[in-house]
Amino acid sequence: MNVPVKQQASLQQIKEHLEKSLPTYTYSFRGSSILIVRKSSTAAALVMSRSNKIIVNEGFPTMGGQLLFVLCMLLLGILIPIIIYFAAFFPAQKAVRNEVAESLKLQFGQ
Repeated sequence: MNVPVKQQASLQQIKEHLEKSLPTYTYSFRGSSILIVRKSSTAAALVMSRSNKIIVNEGFPTMGGQLLFVLCMLLLGILIPIIIYFAAFFPAQKAVRNEVAESLKLQFGQ
């Protein structure tokens, strides 16, 4: 989900705002370009800052969880893991993504 912004915001500014508006989540950085907003062990939002927008995507909060999902796709084929992903994991990840995006729209949006 793209959030258009008036001026570029750093990930540190975004993290400070989200810590105030969403205190129940945990925050960490994956490298220097991705902020992870974690709600549970399977639901998180990945936040990236660009010059004219903030990108918020759903995903797994850890690289281990993401690697496990890819490994399941390789071992079980594509169809079964995708069905399980969309039935079990995606709704919670989508809810986290939408909540983070709405908070960012209120603070940084146009």
